Amino acid sequence: MEYMYLHYFTQDPGFPFFIQYGFHDDAMPEHFHHDFFELVIVLNGTATHIVNSEEFFIKKGDVFVFNMDISHGYKDPHNFKIINIMYKPERLHEICNDIKKSPGYQALFVLEPFFRKKYSFSNTLSLSISSLEYIAELGVRINEEYKSKAQGYQTMIYARFMEMVVYLSRQYVIENKHLHDTFIHLAKAVLFLEDNYLNPIKLEKLADEAHMSIRHFNRIFKENYGTTPFNYILQLRVNHACSLLKNSKLCIADIALESGFSDSNYFSRQFKKIIGITPKEYRARYKLIYSKIGL
Repeated sequence: MEYMYLHYFTQDPGFPFFIQYGFHDDAMPEHFHHDFFELVIVLNGTATHIVNSEEFFIKKGDVFVFNMDISHGYKDPHNFKIINIMYKPERLHEICNDIKKSPGYQALFVLEPFFRKKYSFSNTLSLSISSLEYIAELGVRINEEYKSKAQGYQTMIYARFMEMVVYLSRQYVIENKHLHDTFIHLAKAVLFLEDNYLNPIKLEKLADEAHMSIRHFNRIFKENYGTTPFNYILQLRVNHACSLLKNSKLCIADIALESGFSDSNYFSRQFKKIIGITPKEYRARYKLIYSKIGL
């Protein structure tokens, strides 16, 4: 089975983005994505979607996201028109970090791709006619910018792509409110964690938010986010401490408390483990940088 790389579609390493907009009259053999994610919106018609060698019927309005190392393809297309957007997931987070606070985003762009890869899970977002028209118009505008390459086209493309991502994230919650809500619960648990990481958080509370057992929540979280909930909280707290070290005059002991650590020695050990240097060294480094640029 063929592996596809983003550079097969675009040769610009400084702008890792590609959009296809139009009809697919022929079948597409099953293939893997090696280094990019793909967002697909079905604009018209039907087809058989092959995911990990399993077949699913897809139709107008269906939306799905594929991460890396998952196989998919199409067969039996009938008047089949789609938007498919290929992008680097890290760039998505860089552009607008607050999108991670949306439960719909967590469900559609993080959790569903994982479940699709592990369990041949089908999509659960199917847009209404009015929502599909809105997304289709955004797709036209992105495609026009991509083709014209007028001045500032990259900024315009990412702005409209982010509008699409936010809109789809909102629609996921709206369209799925009467369907099974496993992803929404898990996404809400992550949002609870990110909103309360400076306070003591018990794993039992996170599992309750996700409507899962502690064991199941811990496993699913680690498989999706690449780390345990405890280590995820540590990373958030250390990131908060980094901001305080750069932008405040608080002493390190107070920064530890403000960042959710009751013991400043433990804070310093965890900070060095994650960042690679001590909090004192980190602050000194940024003072030196700021002095060189006159701040």
